[in-house]
Amino acid sequence: MGKFKVKLSFFIIISLIVITVIFSLLSGSIKISISELLQGIFGNYNIDYIVDLRIPRIAISLLAGAALGVSGLLLQTSLRNPLLDPSIIGISSGANLFLYIGLILMPNVIFYKSILSIMGGIFGYILIYICSKNMKSSVSVILVGIAINSFFTGVLILIQYLRNSTTSINIRATLGMKSFEDVKLLIFWVPIFIIITFMLYKICNIFFLSDRDILSLGINVQLIRTILSFLAIILASIATSVVGVVVFLSLIVPHISKIIIGKNHVVTIPFTALLGGFIFLLFDTLGRVLFSPIEIPADVIMLLVGGPTFLILLKKESNYG
Repeated sequence: MGKFKVKLSFFIIISLIVITVIFSLLSGSIKISISELLQGIFGNYNIDYIVDLRIPRIAISLLAGAALGVSGLLLQTSLRNPLLDPSIIGISSGANLFLYIGLILMPNVIFYKSILSIMGGIFGYILIYICSKNMKSSVSVILVGIAINSFFTGVLILIQYLRNSTTSINIRATLGMKSFEDVKLLIFWVPIFIIITFMLYKICNIFFLSDRDILSLGINVQLIRTILSFLAIILASIATSVVGVVVFLSLIVPHISKIIIGKNHVVTIPFTALLGGFIFLLFDTLGRVLFSPIEIPADVIMLLVGGPTFLILLKKESNYG
């Protein structure tokens, strides 16, 4: 892809993010104008509700969306499976389950939410690896992941039913309930691991070759596959610790990125991060304004869009296989 088209693509996605951020700040159950927003920033107009409610959810949408998008890209690249999504194959649900159990046992240890989620995500990945080790078909691996995902979800629901409903812990992806404390968790982890991922773009590009060709270069395929998968697990689990399980975002965003900007990871990784943040923010904003004052969670809209998309990709992969 030419340098001009790459620069144009980045300019467009950044512009779309800026426009959506402004629209999200102005929209909601309480609407304000651009002049009122500017008066609040530079004058004495009271916009505390904007600062306390809308800015955190905008920041969380951008950061979590970026993490989930890059996580999906890493899994699909390193495991050579275009259908992989941490929310479908049990990584996110494992993170969610460990987080839920951890918050029951240690309700005041908020900072360790990310650690608990990462432990759950790793546990889910290990189960998938063990159960699908000898499977050749990418669709079979997905089916194993769906089974593990269903099991984790079932355990979580069972624990919720067994607990007293008055003391249940809400870890669903409801961005309206988030605060700057949640932003701190994401802003501490997500940029670091996306930068690390970007620094490994040459390693990601190696997977354009077959495993046999990579081995012929003297490179340990399993080691770099494990490293990239571990980065994917961390990013997905950190996002899950704040926004809950968001289905299909990690699946769809990498495919759109590759269509728009190509497969060279030096541009695909940062573009996927931007696109993931944009889509999550867009869906969250639409959920707030389309049926206002009723608020539709972003993950619900993602399900409506992602379900048909997953079926299309599944059919394509089945025909290819």
